[in-house]
Amino acid sequence: MNMQTLNRAFNPYKEGLLAKETRAEELRFRKARHDEGRAGQWKPAADLWFAIKAAPGSQRSPSAPASDDRAPSLSLIERNLSNGGFEFFMPTYRIVVKHHRNKKLIERRFPIFTGYVFVNLPTQQFVPVEAVEGVGKLLKYSRTYGEASEPFSFPQEVIDRLRYMVWEEDQKFLLEKALRMRQEEVDRELVEVKKAASRASRKIRNAQHSELAGGLARSLRVPSSRALVMKTMEQLLKLG
Repeated sequence: MNMQTLNRAFNPYKEGLLAKETRAEELRFRKARHDEGRAGQWKPAADLWFAIKAAPGSQRSPSAPASDDRAPSLSLIERNLSNGGFEFFMPTYRIVVKHHRNKKLIERRFPIFTGYVFVNLPTQQFVPVEAVEGVGKLLKYSRTYGEASEPFSFPQEVIDRLRYMVWEEDQKFLLEKALRMRQEEVDRELVEVKKAASRASRKIRNAQHSELAGGLARSLRVPSSRALVMKTMEQLLKLG
């Protein structure tokens, strides 16, 4: 990947425009769905998202090398919800840190809301999701004192805004990652260029000395003189 390609793919100005366009498209899509519902074509999906309490450790995602370009691994609770056929949303962010033992750069993924995950339950069947491994309980509340508590729902707009926020943060992270990887690539190229230049310089010097020694050896008629010149040149090359 050269710098021109990088600029085309990860231009901060273009990323900002893309973010605005995505937000505008999001708003248009939601308005269209709302208008369909008012026209009787479709009932708006309101209050279908619920928050669940995640079990300790279930939100931990495996770390990966900072140079890995694959999608981040899911946490235990995300995998289990996915396998159960549930639509979920766990807002996360990613950072790059040094491994505490080998000091290599690794990528870590953390939940923004530690201990909580959002789940879309259109049928409002709560028992199946509570049976998923890693799910502690649904967050509930009572409308009035003394009444039985019921799951607290979040409007679709809240989830949409959180999704957009996570997307925007992720784009910034990927931009920084691409720039860092490109800089590492440039640094490696510079090291190789210096090594190649050093090898070429030594090769030229050795060739010059060898050619000089060979020429003198051929020009000198006395065998002992030629032997002395070659032996002395070998010592000079070792010292050099």
